[in-house]
Amino acid sequence: MKIVIEESDALYRHGMEQLLKKIFASQGNAAIEIEKLTPTNLLSADIIVKRYDAGIKYICQPLIRKRKANSLIIGVYEGDRDDINSGLPLCISNIVFINRRESVVKAKDIIMQGWEECHSRPRSYNHLMCVSCKHRTLTSQQVLVAAHFYRGYSPQKTAEILNINYKTVGAHKRMIMTKFDLETDYDLLNFINILLQNNYASERFKNTLNSRLEHL
Repeated sequence: MKIVIEESDALYRHGMEQLLKKIFASQGNAAIEIEKLTPTNLLSADIIVKRYDAGIKYICQPLIRKRKANSLIIGVYEGDRDDINSGLPLCISNIVFINRRESVVKAKDIIMQGWEECHSRPRSYNHLMCVSCKHRTLTSQQVLVAAHFYRGYSPQKTAEILNINYKTVGAHKRMIMTKFDLETDYDLLNFINILLQNNYASERFKNTLNSRLEHL
């Protein structure tokens, strides 16, 4: 069994590794291999443990679509999110989420239930699912506002550059935060950083953001 983990907190990662070894060793999986998650090993992993910071669950992640049919994604998140399972793209509709503060007993139950469901109902995927998927994206105007926010520009400066009212800039920013369930400016900045660093952004997002930033 191959398990891949994306986790920067060494203590939490160690605890998750020990928990997964205990769960799956007891089910007869003698050889358990655990690695740091990479774009390559994600494709062949049986268990994928991945951080889901605010907003990330709503976007399209192309590599996730290519994972093994019966693999399990364990999404680790922080904070109080009662609707953590709502609004998911089709390719992660069978994900299980674990709060970082979850008890070991509860985390074990969630993982075991998710594993059983993945193997009793293997994921079937085809390209037509992308057409009907409800993953969330930024509009062209929202991309421009996000680009200027990323650079630290004030609403007034952004409005001046885009030749729109500064209240309109604020409205677009609020729409972005509402769309992706972001509560603070830090959440928004972190969200944009993750899009750029992990190549999750659409080509339109990347091209528009990069072309705008070159001229700022």
